[in-house]
Amino acid sequence: LEFRRVLFRSTLADRLELAPEDRVLEIGAGPGYFSVEVARRLPRGHLTVLDLQPEMLARARERLSRAGVENVSFITSDAAALPFADASFDVVFLVTVLGEVAERERAASEIARVTKAAGRLSVTEAVGDPDRLSSRALAELLGPVGFSPAASVGGRAGLTSTFVRGPER
Repeated sequence: LEFRRVLFRSTLADRLELAPEDRVLEIGAGPGYFSVEVARRLPRGHLTVLDLQPEMLARARERLSRAGVENVSFITSDAAALPFADASFDVVFLVTVLGEVAERERAASEIARVTKAAGRLSVTEAVGDPDRLSSRALAELLGPVGFSPAASVGGRAGLTSTFVRGPER
């Protein structure tokens, strides 16, 4: 899916509402299309780029290196088994990824585990993507693990749904 034709890097980064010192996790980064813009908005923060496919991470690493971005680390992992400590990230984001995850409930649980209390999760889904999750499906998946809907922004290209992680129950 050529989502980048209809969603600009800056548009997605704006939707994340990043603070300069945020610690951010990008799940399913692919070749890092959005990674450079996000990392540049974290002058005192850090972006962790995660993908299941090592060849995609290699492409992302090359893209970020060419851009001169250094506040990034790269991890090969499955979203259903995140190799991070609890409450490691202020913001977690996925672009056209969650619908493709085989163990979606487990991935939602893992995302909640690594997101700080009051941290944000941003899920962007593209219109026309056969694996797209509806807003309702996202709420049903993420509510039970402690995320509450905060905002939805989008247009004909797709929808970015932002959720906030509640305090520990």
